[in-house]
Amino acid sequence: MSMSTTVLLQQINDVDTEARLLAIKRLGMIYDDEKIIDPLLKLLLDNDARIREAVILSLSVQSSSPKIIKPIINALSDEVVDVQLAAIKALSEFRSILATKPLIKILSDPEDEVRAGTVLALGLIEDKNALFPLIDCLEDQNSQVRINALVALSQLGDPRSIDPIIDLIQNETDDIVKQMAILSLGPLGKGDKRIVEPLIQHLSSPNPRFRQYAIVSLGQTKNPEIIKPLLKLLNDEDAYVRRACATALSDVKDPATVKEFIARLDDENAEIRETAARALGKLGDIDAILGLIHALYDTSNAVREEAAKSLGDLEDSAASKSLISVFKKEQDPSVKIAMAIALGRIEGNSPPSTSFVLANPAMRVLSKALSHKELGVRAASAESLAKICINNKKYGKAKNYYRRASDESLTWEFKQPFNLASSLGCEVMDRLSKKHYGGMASIFEAIYDNLATAAKMIGNHTFISKNYWKILEVYDQIFQSKNKGQFVQHFRDLGLKILLLAKKLPEDKQNLLNTSQDRLNEKFQVIDKRGLALSESLVEMENLKPDLFDIGNKILQIEPLELRMDEDQENTINVIEDLSEIPSMGALATMDTTDLLREEENIIQRHVTREVDRKFLLEDIPLTMDTHLFAGKDLSVGLIQFLQGAKRESFIEDDRDLWEKFVRRYYDEEVYRQTRILQFTQESIQFRAKPKIIGYLDDAIYEGCKLIIFPECSMPESYLPKLQQFADRFNIFIIAGVECISDQGHFYNRAYFISPMNENMPYQQKNTRTVMPSSEKNMLEWVENIETTSPPKFSIFESPFGKFIILIGNDIKEYSQFIPFITRERGLDFALFLNNGIENTALSHKYQELATEISKPILYLNTGQFGGTNVYLAKDTQQSPLQSEYSEGIFHWKYAVPEDDMPEFEL
Repeated sequence: MSMSTTVLLQQINDVDTEARLLAIKRLGMIYDDEKIIDPLLKLLLDNDARIREAVILSLSVQSSSPKIIKPIINALSDEVVDVQLAAIKALSEFRSILATKPLIKILSDPEDEVRAGTVLALGLIEDKNALFPLIDCLEDQNSQVRINALVALSQLGDPRSIDPIIDLIQNETDDIVKQMAILSLGPLGKGDKRIVEPLIQHLSSPNPRFRQYAIVSLGQTKNPEIIKPLLKLLNDEDAYVRRACATALSDVKDPATVKEFIARLDDENAEIRETAARALGKLGDIDAILGLIHALYDTSNAVREEAAKSLGDLEDSAASKSLISVFKKEQDPSVKIAMAIALGRIEGNSPPSTSFVLANPAMRVLSKALSHKELGVRAASAESLAKICINNKKYGKAKNYYRRASDESLTWEFKQPFNLASSLGCEVMDRLSKKHYGGMASIFEAIYDNLATAAKMIGNHTFISKNYWKILEVYDQIFQSKNKGQFVQHFRDLGLKILLLAKKLPEDKQNLLNTSQDRLNEKFQVIDKRGLALSESLVEMENLKPDLFDIGNKILQIEPLELRMDEDQENTINVIEDLSEIPSMGALATMDTTDLLREEENIIQRHVTREVDRKFLLEDIPLTMDTHLFAGKDLSVGLIQFLQGAKRESFIEDDRDLWEKFVRRYYDEEVYRQTRILQFTQESIQFRAKPKIIGYLDDAIYEGCKLIIFPECSMPESYLPKLQQFADRFNIFIIAGVECISDQGHFYNRAYFISPMNENMPYQQKNTRTVMPSSEKNMLEWVENIETTSPPKFSIFESPFGKFIILIGNDIKEYSQFIPFITRERGLDFALFLNNGIENTALSHKYQELATEISKPILYLNTGQFGGTNVYLAKDTQQSPLQSEYSEGIFHWKYAVPEDDMPEFEL
């Protein structure tokens, strides 16, 4: 037991209640130490309800065991609601079926909040014994309980809940509950015809959200019966309904939908033509090619762009000639980029040409585009040229084109390190093709480092190509084998890594490697059965090279690719990774897939029953600039209370035209294009308030703010490059709340820290899910977004004005209890809370107590939708005048930057 733990255990018996609370919270940051459990459990009988609540929350981060779970179950009957809620939360995190029956018993609790929390906990535990009690909760008098019951039933996924939900939809009077019920039928009723008719009835509802959500749920059935009624809604007056309709129809591959969307390419409404062009790419029917080629000449930039993307998706060489012709004349950069990418996809998947450089017209026009004035066009052209070269086995040329694509990519985009990794990978392929084995360890290390950097820039996604480079790394090691034993080990590892690569492919790409895998499996078995000597075995391995390079071509043609995995797929991958760590597997050396599958059950079971590691992760994010820049000075901070509403929504819905409609009108485009530095025009000074986000930036800069902060959900992701330009041009710092960033199939809000002349744009991601994102596209993911990030992750930003941490939305409620510990251990100078939710006096009092406890400022920003922006200081609150709902503006605050950094401690 460490000295600090001993001190904390002594402190939990202090006469001062506040000191005891602080010690209990800090003990909740210590993991896998059984010595703290018994002292905490004793405090569950304490007379002070706050102590009991804190103990439960601190115990909830420990490993699940009956020793902890049973006393917390007893706390469900506590007379204080906050203690009950803490127990419910803890049991939901443990997800132990021991809690199912006790939780069911309190579903009749008189407190609405208790019932609502209990329902969610039962859903997270996913015990089928809770099914019927949860169904009964659909009749609860409280609307939040009914909503939570729908979420919980979706978690259980039992079709027996379909009929009760249909009954609820027919009788429900609360629109929000009804919307959630409509949404929940989709994931519950996949393949179940019972949900079709009740949902179709809502397609004629006067409420556009009922129509939209009914379409989303119908789309998940992929039932041909939905085609006819949905076709009628492609012209709906509501944009979200039209989008939902197009998305649903594009998932039902039927000749009727293809024919209808082809006809819509001639619609008088440009948005409908755009939607049709996008849907035809998803449907994947080559009958759409002629219609999409015709759409390349559309008057709308957006339609031409979507048509080009869809032609690229179809990968049919019949479209190349038209794409090349239009590409030469196209003026719009976004459309030109889409066409360059489409040409790369088509030509990269066409039969290789012996004299492709001279004979391939696509190569010629793309090569000419490398000198285009737009950076994005140059980057896309170089990347497409690389893919065409790989298809033609010109790996040296592909290496150079990928390097060019990396150089032309923006420094804050993931494609810069990704293309550099691909360039290095092509160098490996070039060496292997020339039989230059060995000496490539540093190249592989650089590949993985660059892919890791790229992954961090887009939310830690996984790139499929990483697994391919690991295959080539093992293949290279085979030829360095000093004896047959080493050869056999590398040989087995090669087969496992090929299988792992195939298993990691998304569902719609699962058949991509089947032919290559079959050929490789046959050769593996031949080599193994013949018992060849080392030299003869190496000759046979040379014969495998064309098949391995064929796999590489297929993988690189689809990269970069966002990787999503369902639970079964992830378990299978864990099995293969386990096998690859075993030093010898005898019979598995042949890599017979059937043999592998026989070994999976025990290893899968180990993964399924493995304890969840619930650690609290902290990551330091230093900047590459002087972190003492403002030491001892006053920093002018602008806290923007930004009103969400129709205008903000239009930014997201219509972001393609945002530059054309607003920014381009007020700023000197030529100066911006050449230098990427914002330049005001005279007209921009007259219209500084348009668009609203830029207007507030202008105002804050004019009034001398060096740090400008926007609350949660205040702007679309597409605005980040523009904010970077402001930071560079005016030497300011911006913290921006951005909504609904996709991270491995889930949607989270983020807060980006933008600093001047800094290529890096670090962010804090919200650890709690976004259950109902704001657009139809994200609505499709709502079931996946119920779980929180485990373990929660927080960034410690080391800035020129001190160290700080950001909590977003519900994270404030869930994790603010750890702020004192983090402040002490990491020397925080202030904490920043960004919110888009209800603010009340009780919460304000809580934030004030927290600021007093840590003796550091807490900056709390809420959106204008709810109000409540304040700065909480020790013993004092600087209240913003922007308190009322539906108000907005800038709250100016002077922050006294500390003279020296506080000492750092290791966790």
